[in-house]
Amino acid sequence: MQDTAAPPPSREDAAVAFLLDLVRALHLAYLPAHVVEALTKGAARGLGLRLELFTLQSFAATEVTSGERRRVDIERLPFNPHWNLRRTSGLLLLTRAVTTKKLALPEARAELDRILQLPPAYPHWLVFIAYAVYGVAVAARVGGSWRELAVAAPIGFVAGLIHFGTLRSMRIDLQKSFLAAFLGTLVVCGLSRVLPPFDLARALFGGTTLLIPAMVVTLGAEELVSESVEAGMTRLTYGLLRFLLVGVGISAGGRLWTFFLPLPVLSQATPLPEPVVLALVALGGVALTVCMGARQRELPWIVGAVLLAFGTQELTKLLVGGRGSPLLAAFVLGLAGLLYARMPGRTATTIIMPGLLQLAPGFIGTQVIVALLHPRAAASGESFFDVLLVAAQLTLGLVFAAAIIRPRALVLAEQAG
Repeated sequence: MQDTAAPPPSREDAAVAFLLDLVRALHLAYLPAHVVEALTKGAARGLGLRLELFTLQSFAATEVTSGERRRVDIERLPFNPHWNLRRTSGLLLLTRAVTTKKLALPEARAELDRILQLPPAYPHWLVFIAYAVYGVAVAARVGGSWRELAVAAPIGFVAGLIHFGTLRSMRIDLQKSFLAAFLGTLVVCGLSRVLPPFDLARALFGGTTLLIPAMVVTLGAEELVSESVEAGMTRLTYGLLRFLLVGVGISAGGRLWTFFLPLPVLSQATPLPEPVVLALVALGGVALTVCMGARQRELPWIVGAVLLAFGTQELTKLLVGGRGSPLLAAFVLGLAGLLYARMPGRTATTIIMPGLLQLAPGFIGTQVIVALLHPRAAASGESFFDVLLVAAQLTLGLVFAAAIIRPRALVLAEQAG
């Protein structure tokens, strides 16, 4: 009996396979569920199909209608999205081209495969150094002095090693927050033996900031207010679980250290002069360009976004006191990002992602968790409710900005309908 070759896939099969791969890629680009849904629906209309999409953190279901036929497909998604601005920009440009029928299915498939196979924008050793530099910048931004900066640098380097060491594993992503906090605590305790007393929370947060899931909480809150309730609740639960693992890592690292030596002496940091902090924040924007895999031509925009978010937040502190107004800062940042996206070949992600990292409530959560490490630590007056409150303000700021300037990607998706 001769084996018969399998028939080639139909155009509908090829289109559905493309849309599922596009959903997977957009999900891994850290876009909220309602944005993924709108973009994919627009791409489906551009291919002559009608699509309904439902996504969670690890699950996507599509219903595609072609004429009188309907088909349902289910796809498992990785649970560990990560920032890669160059890939995100490419995916959004591809989606726009398909939505506006500038690319047919074969060309779209080839372009999607090309984007997904792009080599890293920067060598790993440079990314590890960028993690360390960004850790220094964050430690300065949250009020650290030179001692905290010196401690944040090696912790940031270790965090970069952990992040890239776990990208290939879908099972260890949740544990990397624990690993970063655990190893970071041991590094902090070790350096306390050779350095003068320093502020533990600011040094530890500076080094581990890119692995603290404050952005996950913010995106989850955005999904909730955008009626992607199931996706938002799943993302919030995941983010809070990672916060819990940060606390467990700090506690475990501190407990292990006490088996051999006493815990570090508590100290309060003296903030650096404002011009120095501003320069370090700008340097952090340069480091973020590398950490987030952005293109070199986007460097001045990312540095500008970082300075805009930081400067707006500092200005609101002068106006209203306390932590300022995260809502107003996010609103200004959202307007800037959406205006930036109006230029050809540009995406709001390039502005909003780096800016939100300056506003996300990760340091509040770290202060709460660090109290677990030292029983004599003074209470900061913060709680996890404050983390959620700040996240909600950031989300509302972006929502209000989008109400004034409609995101270009969503406009194109609607026009395709």
